[in-house]
Amino acid sequence: MWISKLELTCFKSYQHQVFTFPEPIDGKNIVLIGGMNGYGKTSILEGLYLCLYGKDAMVHLARAGLKTEGKGGGYPTFLERSFNGEALRGGSETMSIRIVLGRSKTKAIDICRRWFFRSNGKWTNEEEAVIRDVVRGVPESPKTDGKNGFHLTDYLEDMQFVPAHIAPFFFFDGEEVKKLADQSRVEQVKQGLEGLLGVVLLRTLAERLRTFESSKRNEIQSVDEQNLTRLYEELSNDQIKLNELKNLSEKNDSERALLREELTSLVDRITAAGGGGGDVATMKDLVEERAQYQNKMKESQKKLEMILAGRLPFQLVPKDLILNLKNQLIAEVKLAKHESQKTALAPRKKEFEHAFSKQTEPIIEPALTNVQLEAIKKRLDQAWASLFYPAPPPNCAQEVMHEYLSESSRQKAIQFLDTLTLGQREIRVLISEQAETQQRIEELNRKISRLEGIDRDGTLTILKKSFSDVSRKVDFLTEQARVNNRDIDFLNAKVTNLSAEYNRGKSELDKSSPVRAMLERSERVRKVIEELVPALFPLKIRELGTSMTTFYKQLAHKTQVDKIRILDDGSTEILSKNGVEITFDRSAGENQIFATALIAGLAKVSGVKAPMVVDTPLGRLDSKHRLNILEFWTSDKNRQVILLSQDEEIDYHFYRQIESNVAKTYLLENTEVGDGIGRTTALEGKYFARGRR
Repeated sequence: MWISKLELTCFKSYQHQVFTFPEPIDGKNIVLIGGMNGYGKTSILEGLYLCLYGKDAMVHLARAGLKTEGKGGGYPTFLERSFNGEALRGGSETMSIRIVLGRSKTKAIDICRRWFFRSNGKWTNEEEAVIRDVVRGVPESPKTDGKNGFHLTDYLEDMQFVPAHIAPFFFFDGEEVKKLADQSRVEQVKQGLEGLLGVVLLRTLAERLRTFESSKRNEIQSVDEQNLTRLYEELSNDQIKLNELKNLSEKNDSERALLREELTSLVDRITAAGGGGGDVATMKDLVEERAQYQNKMKESQKKLEMILAGRLPFQLVPKDLILNLKNQLIAEVKLAKHESQKTALAPRKKEFEHAFSKQTEPIIEPALTNVQLEAIKKRLDQAWASLFYPAPPPNCAQEVMHEYLSESSRQKAIQFLDTLTLGQREIRVLISEQAETQQRIEELNRKISRLEGIDRDGTLTILKKSFSDVSRKVDFLTEQARVNNRDIDFLNAKVTNLSAEYNRGKSELDKSSPVRAMLERSERVRKVIEELVPALFPLKIRELGTSMTTFYKQLAHKTQVDKIRILDDGSTEILSKNGVEITFDRSAGENQIFATALIAGLAKVSGVKAPMVVDTPLGRLDSKHRLNILEFWTSDKNRQVILLSQDEEIDYHFYRQIESNVAKTYLLENTEVGDGIGRTTALEGKYFARGRR
């Protein structure tokens, strides 16, 4: 992708200027724009940022080494000082910048951003960015930034063009290199990595979240959370105990299943050894029948425990109290239904009042007084209430005593109260069943004992002992399972009650402070950002070190450098071929070469194939380093490089050395048009002549 057109209208010293740039092909990837200081070179760089990134350009202009005038007023002041003085004097009210990005020979992207001003030169706070895809020279339907879900920033990233946060690695002033060179190398690397990884955006987001939290925290009322914390801790501890008991129960079930298989195997072996008198089927049937009665005994015991723990306590409560509770719950259910119907009709009343107030026909003469209007309104309210808001039916609750229960919970409570009838006969039946079951189990034990055969060689005795031991283990585990299940039922009920109580308290806490949940989410996101930022650096350090090494070798004089290694803290080591760190005198030129290699490495690691625009590219370098950097700009034949140079940087001598790589040149001229206003024009195909100073 390359910049094929740049059009500046009423921007800075450009009244109207169009730059056209060819596609970088056949080794011609350089566009050279020459101009004396103050003639408008930097304005070209600023125009690129403003057109592509709008208000977001401000922070990145500073990072790219460009001075943002009037920083006290920010974006509005910068725009007002950028509005062309000649256009303001002539009464124009629009400033625009247009960029056409070439994608291929037949496809392009046309971006035009406009700003609107008042007659006194003040910005109206209005701007628009219109984007069109162009196919074979024909523009498609326009899309406006920020409308109908379209956003230019997302579109540029989808097109794999330069995102705003890494733009300073592609569009920068040579002064930025000088600025980097004046810092420690640790700061250079950290600043570059932060831009590459979007850390600037993350830190901005974290700061905005912190400001948001500070402003919203004042809206939160003080709430005593001590009891809620206690409930949460108790609920958590009980939930842990419940999970442990469930795991123990599952383990118990698995162990009992294995032991039952072992019992079956022992029965088969005892029968085969003659313990069953040859009647194999009889021995197996007796053992299985005993197991069935044992299970029946356990179920009967569980039913009795449930009666004693569940319904029996309610038999101790006076019947009239139970009846009053049931009637109150039924009345509350009816009241809730009445209120629900009333609430559903409330919006219709507001719509009716609004429609009535808007009526102007027929005209009432004389006009009604305020007292009369108020009387009419009250009559309408009474009429509406008589139709749709009648008094609750007499069987509704006069007072809601159980507001902690939902409608479904009230229904369940009513159903439970209906099941409280319990007589002595039900308990006697269960006890009688248990006695009969126990009697049958004892009979089966005696039959099994009688069927055990004579131990001829001791084998049967061993098998019988094993059978007895395994049976005892099964009985022990069965009893343990019964106790565990009882504890699980108890904890389940307790956890359910605690959870309901905690949720009620949490709900009240949320009602007392609607922004609390929002603040908690904001704090969680901000903490994630604060933990994420330090962890981002190692992700790209190795790749950046490799790229920097390549570019540093290409740019520097010294040949003993083998590798640049970047550590996790951002510090760098320049190593020789035998792995020993090399220490150089940090001259201005050396530091500038290091910073240039850093910027080039960051641009490469970003993976973005986009043009580079460099203002004052050769700053403080000697002739050898200048030649190295010029060769670096021309090394990637497919990347467009636009160099904005004054006459003593890329002079006629250096221009002649790269002329075969230059696709196009411009020379900026500036003319005084009165009142301290200058007009810049660009002469196509011109550059500084030999010997010009």
